Order: sequence, then structure tokens, then C-alpha cells
Amino acid sequence: MKTVLRMCCVCRTKQNKNEMSRLVNIDDDIVVDNKKECNGKATYVCKNKQCLDNLVKKRVLNKVFRKNLKNEVYEKIKEELVVANSEN
Repeated sequence: MKTVLRMCCVCRTKQNKNEMSRLVNIDDDIVVDNKKECNGKATYVCKNKQCLDNLVKKRVLNKVFRKNLKNEVYEKIKEELVVANSEN
């Protein structure tokens, strides 16, 4: 079976997509897609703490989704990612 690789939007390393978190832009809202079944423009991020911190610090999603996201959105996403990563 072929492994599908995706690039982290923060550190730009390629990994198996099952080992990464998926973020989707749905109706002008950014959602953590744990089941990987939502439609919409998506990006992937590593599950390590350094990438999650840099995602917020460097405001990477502004460039990826071409919109100006508020700090509250970044904090909500970071909290959801930390919870999702602790479950795995």
C-alpha cells in the first residue's frame, strides 16, 4: 500500500498524512478535522509542540488561507490541536 505524504505548513517537512493534524477552512471558519472527512481548502501541521507554537506565533494560517485571522481563532485552534494530539 502506498503511503500518502503531506507537507507541514509550519516546518515544511513531509510526513505520512495519518501522523499529522488537518486544518480545514469551512465557511470562513478554521476547523480541526480529526476524522479527515471535511470538504474545503485544507492544510496539515505536525503534531509536535514546536510546530503548534510556531503556527500561532508566526500566524501561518493567514498566508495559507489568505485571510486575516484573529488571535482568538489561533488560540482556539491550538487548544483543539493539543486536545486532539493528547487523545492519540
